[in-house]
Amino acid sequence: MPSFARTLMIVLLASALAGCSLGRDDSPKTVKGSPSPSTSSTPSPTPVGPEPIESTFFGTHDHDPVASWPDGPVGSLRAWDAGVTWREIETAPGQYDFSRLDAMVDLAEQHESDVLLVLGQTPTFHATDPAAESFYGAGASSPPDPAAWTKYVHTVAKRYAGRRVILQVWNEANVSGFWSGTQQQMADLTKAAHDALDGITPRPTLVAPALVTRLTSQRAWIDAFYGTSVDGTPVADFVDVVSLQLYPDAKGTPETSMKLLTAIRSTLTAHGVQKPIWNTEINYGLTGQAVDPFPEREQVRDVVATYLLNAANGVVRVYWYGWDQQSIVGVLLTEADGVTLTKAGDAFVTVHDWMLGATVTGCEQDAQKTWTCTLDHPDGARTVYWNADQSVQVTVPEGAGSAEVVGRQAKPVQAGDTLRVGGLPVMVGPAT
Repeated sequence: MPSFARTLMIVLLASALAGCSLGRDDSPKTVKGSPSPSTSSTPSPTPVGPEPIESTFFGTHDHDPVASWPDGPVGSLRAWDAGVTWREIETAPGQYDFSRLDAMVDLAEQHESDVLLVLGQTPTFHATDPAAESFYGAGASSPPDPAAWTKYVHTVAKRYAGRRVILQVWNEANVSGFWSGTQQQMADLTKAAHDALDGITPRPTLVAPALVTRLTSQRAWIDAFYGTSVDGTPVADFVDVVSLQLYPDAKGTPETSMKLLTAIRSTLTAHGVQKPIWNTEINYGLTGQAVDPFPEREQVRDVVATYLLNAANGVVRVYWYGWDQQSIVGVLLTEADGVTLTKAGDAFVTVHDWMLGATVTGCEQDAQKTWTCTLDHPDGARTVYWNADQSVQVTVPEGAGSAEVVGRQAKPVQAGDTLRVGGLPVMVGPAT
């Protein structure tokens, strides 16, 4: 498995490049609720309204889920940096070792989770350019031999047909250490993956290559990629889901991450793409080097705000990077042992409980920079408030009977009461 130091080099190349103007001290824009993209297959339909939050919305990464499955309500595990890349599974031409992935899928199903498997990186013996510079070894970023790629994708899809396994074409294809080919070559690879699923019943979901969004050059790559066609068919028609890695600038926040989403959604719309969007990697403070963890209250707020704002902006899944990640990110869900939950890890559990089964109808920020997120829940309306800059007063809405500060016990309240709200999110809802 890759070490944490190796993971640092792999995941954070884009983060090490300062080039985005978003900052953690920026005054964030109001982010209003927007419709969830449709989950229908091609051609891309008109988006429908927001849907209730399912357990799969709460995704994460884990370097070794076989040794210790995340101790929390994880509905989906993205299998990346977990010892199951293509070059770790196909150990010699035509020889596959699925033992680790089998164990991972078994554990996921026991925990009522699915697995999002990233299909790259290229084994050296299948690389069209074995000398291509890569983070994962010689030729890993190279476009593969098309026949070998098709065989591998079909083999994986057939092995896990009917199980809770989702396939993703590639990781961070707009970062050269992951992909040394062109946008057109990645489009060709995407179509080949789509075609390799022919005859598989049930046909697995195919997620587009993950693309990072921080830098102007990376967003230009996304524009060019979704402008490509293969045999006259737009590349988006070969996938079921668009994948974005919405890391903001190193000083960025969940709010500024949503600005990146808005920019990319405009690009997708310009190309007629209306597929569901998954945020397949997110954390904060990334610089390409070891960073100090954020203050505890800030970490807690970032976790809660991330899941609420992504839902309000129509993102269908969010994958935290990562459950056991240490040293290179500002928000840590676990202690150094990779198991014991921090306050931010507890916040992951809490926001799951607040949101599961609810429809997030919108998140807005007022002139005092107080965020208000509204949720329609089967048990009654819920409202979540926070203000990162100052302590403010909010009035308890009609129908509410309890107020719960994240990390604390709920207390009874009545409509019309005044609550003091600051950096820690507060959920006001029906009486408990």
